[in-house]
Amino acid sequence: MGKLKVLLLFLALGVGLAQTLVEVTAVAALSAGLDPAVRLPAGSYKARSPEPLLARFPEAKGYALEAFAAKGVAARLHAAFVQQVLTAFAAAGYLLESQEERVVDGEVRTKYVLKDSLGRPALLLVVRKGDELVYGFGKRK
Repeated sequence: MGKLKVLLLFLALGVGLAQTLVEVTAVAALSAGLDPAVRLPAGSYKARSPEPLLARFPEAKGYALEAFAAKGVAARLHAAFVQQVLTAFAAAGYLLESQEERVVDGEVRTKYVLKDSLGRPALLLVVRKGDELVYGFGKRK
């Protein structure tokens, strides 16, 4: 009976860990595919699909979007991690035009509107919930 309880507890923890904002690949993301000049901070992992972000930010449908997740310590240091991401984009020539934040169902959703060096719009979308941090970058199609 004790082994059954341990097995059930293990299964319950496994299911809980699998329910994340996005599923990520096992490979760390070093740079954004949409713009290789953007160096992503350590702890960034490429998401399998940007669909969960598009569901939270419908206004991003007109953008080619890549999604990433922060794992480990990086995810727990929300503010510092997001600042690193913004710094990486600024170093690649994307300057911040505006920012909008809202809380929905315990998630903090932040939209950063960026402009590249030629004035073309881009978005940086960030969703934080608990120890999870998911972000996406998109350029207008």
